Amino acid sequence: MFLVTEDFKTFIRKYPITTIMVGLCTILAIITTFLGGYTIENIIILGGYEHELVKQGEIWRLFTYAFMHGSYAHFFMNMTFMIILGRPLERALGSVKFLLFYLVSVILTGLIINFNYTPNTVETGASGVGYAFLGMYLFITLFRKKMLFSDDRKFVITFLGIGLLSSLIIPSTSLTGHLAGMIIGFIITPLLLKKGARFQNSVNV
Repeated sequence: MFLVTEDFKTFIRKYPITTIMVGLCTILAIITTFLGGYTIENIIILGGYEHELVKQGEIWRLFTYAFMHGSYAHFFMNMTFMIILGRPLERALGSVKFLLFYLVSVILTGLIINFNYTPNTVETGASGVGYAFLGMYLFITLFRKKMLFSDDRKFVITFLGIGLLSSLIIPSTSLTGHLAGMIIGFIITPLLLKKGARFQNSVNV
């Protein structure tokens, strides 16, 4: 289920929201490169979250932070996760509900980061959304497990465990953003995911 098998044109047609979100992040990564790379100044210019700027009225940063990243490694890692984890969810929810899930996850995670901010730090990245995806998968694994193969359920639990462990041990990782995203994804899943929904080519096991 998590393996990407579509060619580029088919991918765009089947997963338009995933394509758009990855595309926006990629455009910002390209602009960042032309501006001289991932410096604090460029990250802030291109929409990174900074508490004092939000406090001064730049509330749009509570949304744009999710499309900017802190390094090339950060960018490539998050885009890989978005493609792997986002595709099946867009397929199960449909593009409209998936877009709603994406936007709600970004905004609510941004608000929680703002409420529980760390002074003198800049927050960036789509990691919160990635953990919201994991939160949805966790809900499915616990309460709608027939939607997934047993191997897929094991993958979700393993992936989530590795993600939470890395959040604790990797410096400069936003633990607040990761946990907030995961909890938000878990909570809003039953509001968006119908009990009869299923992943394409999945079977009840």
